Amino acid sequence: MAAKKAAKKAAKKAATKTTAKKTATKKTAAKKVAKKTTAKKAAKKAPKKTTKATKAEEVAKEEAATPKAEDAGTEAKPKKQLSKLEALLEAEAAEKAKRAKKAPKNRIDTPEIQEKVRELIKLAKEQDYLTYDDINEILPNDLVEPADVEAILERLRSMEFDIIDASEVDRYQDRKRDSSSDDEPKSEQKLDILDDPVRMYLKQMGQVPLLTREQEVEISKRIEDAELTVQKYLHRFGFVAESYLELADKLMKGKERFDRVILDKKIESRERYMKTLPKLCDQLRQCHEDTDKVFRKLHAKNPRSVNKLEEELEKQLTSIARLYQRFYYKQKVVEDFCEEVEEYQKKFWKYQRKLQTNPDDKEFETKLRETQQLSWHTAEGFADNNKDLRHWMKMAYKAKTEMVEANLRLVISIAKKYTNRGLSFLDLIQEGNMGLMKAVEKFEYRRGYKFSTYATWWIRQAITRSIADQARTIRIPVHMIETINKLMRVQKQLVQEYGREPTPDEIAEEIHLPVERVRAVLKMAQQPISLQAPVGDSDDTSFGDFIEDKAAENPMEEAGFAMLKEKIVDVLDTLTEREREVLEQRFGLKDGYSRTLEEVGRQFQVTRERIRQIEAKALRKMRHPTRIRKLEGFIELPNM
Repeated sequence: MAAKKAAKKAAKKAATKTTAKKTATKKTAAKKVAKKTTAKKAAKKAPKKTTKATKAEEVAKEEAATPKAEDAGTEAKPKKQLSKLEALLEAEAAEKAKRAKKAPKNRIDTPEIQEKVRELIKLAKEQDYLTYDDINEILPNDLVEPADVEAILERLRSMEFDIIDASEVDRYQDRKRDSSSDDEPKSEQKLDILDDPVRMYLKQMGQVPLLTREQEVEISKRIEDAELTVQKYLHRFGFVAESYLELADKLMKGKERFDRVILDKKIESRERYMKTLPKLCDQLRQCHEDTDKVFRKLHAKNPRSVNKLEEELEKQLTSIARLYQRFYYKQKVVEDFCEEVEEYQKKFWKYQRKLQTNPDDKEFETKLRETQQLSWHTAEGFADNNKDLRHWMKMAYKAKTEMVEANLRLVISIAKKYTNRGLSFLDLIQEGNMGLMKAVEKFEYRRGYKFSTYATWWIRQAITRSIADQARTIRIPVHMIETINKLMRVQKQLVQEYGREPTPDEIAEEIHLPVERVRAVLKMAQQPISLQAPVGDSDDTSFGDFIEDKAAENPMEEAGFAMLKEKIVDVLDTLTEREREVLEQRFGLKDGYSRTLEEVGRQFQVTRERIRQIEAKALRKMRHPTRIRKLEGFIELPNM
């Protein structure tokens, strides 16, 4: 009994102290709300701290009450402690609800206050901030209550307006200016990332994982299976045999390059293949004719023994498929045949549409029948086989794309070694990707090496060939590019040894080539210079301004000739009219064309001898000291 009484007394004391604390907290909160809020922290955190302190003291008092009960010899049960704590929390919540009901209603939605709030928002947009002095001026004390001020401040903060003291305006503006200057490089950097195609390409490329050896083999098998299936479907189209025979005929006549059509890895030697090709063509031609006959019998008006004809047709198609495999055409050639299948599919659709609109059109009915005989298919059967053919072509393309995308990093690593050689980095990547795709076409997984080992050679070959073909304004043959590169390496080595530029004789001795050959290669290695290339730091002058134009006239000579012409006219004016005209005609002083004595004589209707006498007399007068003195200064002019 004594222990229970002690516990009750402790609980009463704790409750009394808690109530006192609550009362003190309420008074403190009321005083703080009564004042005008000057800072965000003071507005929000003060009530929370008081509440936290109250709860902490309540829990502490409860814990203090529990040991007293234990000292008295009675065990305090957890359920009773929880029920007491819950009761205290419920009481506190009820008091808060009462206070909320007694508190005056928010009046910020009235028209007068809304107008003031709009003024505050307009001012905040103009100067990017608000001060407490601005708020006090626009919201006078006789218009709003402190609770309304707090609600308005919360609304302004929710619109992301900064509210500061008047003394902090200068510091705030400096901080804003510094942050904006720091953000500009970041935004420019983001734009650079978006505008840089190389960086975007590398980012997309990095999202594709690398392949293991097992995955490379698995993809290669998928490519091989898909390509073989495509060839199996091709033998079911009759017109493909004619395309096979036509291409073989071009090979035998030398109209088509062997390496562009035939897979070298599948044949023992070109000579042996070319010897067996005519016999192979005869076999395919005969088999094609037999299959065509069987198809015509099968699709006659009244076919007999349909099952037997279908079996025979399948046997003939199997024989054709075996013959196709012995031609060893490249996959590119097979894809061209597939495009031919697409053209026939368009013909079927065209004729069917025409017959649907006009069923009695005999012309299109005949064309449809001929197309069926050439393709060995009805319209429905052709569409089904073409659909399967396109499916397997897509499967092969998809597998090749997987192999290419997984090895794009290899192209980047090789292209980096060939920068600054006349092609941009993106062009090098593009050419390397073309070599990578060719490597995918030619890769043989059965040999046991990794794809990257094999593809490196194709990528490097594609990049070096593109540099040789495209890097220079004047194209240089590939074999000369190799010689130039070798010579440049030797020249660089000799510069390091001698500490100066080596002579052509020293380079020729080191590289074991004739001196004339070395000089020719060095001259060929020179890069052309643009005439519009700027000279110096300014763009006003270009390289072409310093090159002599030999076709242009010398200004000094032009001025001298102009003065000479004036003096000659003055001297000629001292002669008679006939003498002056004869000299002008004979020496071409007017039009630059000198005439013969006979031409001048016809013009003056005298003999050529008389014209010669007049000319001689006029020249004697010209040599007179009074006249020749005017022309002596022009004797040194060139081309006189």
